[in-house]
Amino acid sequence: MAAILGMLFIPGLLSAESVPAKVLSLTQYGITWTFASPAESGCFITGDYWVVGPVTVKSVSPEPATGRNGSVVNPIAGDKQGYDDRAHWYDAGFRATFPLELKPGQSLVSTASLEKVGDKTPDTVEGQGLRGPLRTAVVLTCLLKAPPADAFRPAYVGTWKDIFTASSVKRSLLPGLAAPNPKLVSDVKGLERQLERIWLDHQKQWVNREMHPLENMPDYGREITNVVSNTALVLMLDDPERENNTLLLRFIQKGIDYYGTVRSNDDLWVANGGHNSGRKWPIIFAGLMLGHDGMAKVKATFQEDQQTYYGKGFKGQKVLWTIAPDGANVKHEESNPDKWESFGQGANNGSKAESYRRLNGPTWGGEALAARLMGALELWNHQEFFEYVDRWCDEEKPKFSNPFVVSMWNAYRAKADEFGRTSSNRRREK
Repeated sequence: MAAILGMLFIPGLLSAESVPAKVLSLTQYGITWTFASPAESGCFITGDYWVVGPVTVKSVSPEPATGRNGSVVNPIAGDKQGYDDRAHWYDAGFRATFPLELKPGQSLVSTASLEKVGDKTPDTVEGQGLRGPLRTAVVLTCLLKAPPADAFRPAYVGTWKDIFTASSVKRSLLPGLAAPNPKLVSDVKGLERQLERIWLDHQKQWVNREMHPLENMPDYGREITNVVSNTALVLMLDDPERENNTLLLRFIQKGIDYYGTVRSNDDLWVANGGHNSGRKWPIIFAGLMLGHDGMAKVKATFQEDQQTYYGKGFKGQKVLWTIAPDGANVKHEESNPDKWESFGQGANNGSKAESYRRLNGPTWGGEALAARLMGALELWNHQEFFEYVDRWCDEEKPKFSNPFVVSMWNAYRAKADEFGRTSSNRRREK
């Protein structure tokens, strides 16, 4: 009888292999959906719920209030959001109202707002700057029928809802490297926690950091990219017992989600200081692992590409960094540092741009090295980014903010392209 009353998601106890059940309610991370009648439901392999529909969602808890605890169906990527009016560019017209008829092919994203912006909860993830009003966000996906037991959740943004399975993951493409110093390997459990919940990340420009829920993800692009870079290199390591399987599946899920986001808006992650890095590699990686050309060859705007270009630097550098494609303080590296204070307008001068260059540089190495190791430079399709990261490493000590990333770079950069050719050959053989 308990299965008919509801399902409570407890990490580690309820898995995707659980038998689907008829339920009247579902609860995940403190958010509860209640149905008008029992509905067939289960979990995707990464833990989020699905329900067979159409189904009537009678209510959601915490209860929506004016400008708080917003829910959105198939959110679109762009300027506006309907979750909380304390975050920028709020539009109540995006919010779902209850009771709600949820149809197959729809994803219901529900959020829980904080009482006060700046509050910190016990489950706040590492790297959160507490700038936003959301505690957490969860997604309920409505399907026409039960998915395979090992299915990934389809993307929550937009209308692209393709379903992939863990059994199709091409693990043989991973290089299986030895850790140069096992004591320096990033905390896998910590990275798993960073990737556990959905990354609510479909808003344009710097205001997206206010959308990022405290318990789901870091708020700032620098910290997001650190998670991506560290995870990317952990997944390059030899893992015969599949101890990193959870991390692998969660990282692929992020790539699926981000691809759904760029399908909704391919000009979202524009260059802006340190906000928007780290979104490209998860998509390409998921495409490689799932054999999906659209993801592997993703075409969209990404900060890493807009911020690196070929030019003539003040001391002879040939590949340069710029804070943004256009504006008052772009391309500061083409000017001598003694002119940076007057370069640009007011506080937005060359010195400020240089500070952002130094903010981004330490975060890019892991994703750049992982892409080389998997032979993905042509797929990334912006050679300037990789040459700039090489330049950064030649000039800076220490190279990166994470000792594990430094150890991997020192051990494998020189032969990374050789490993990449091996991975590319394996792809062609499939």
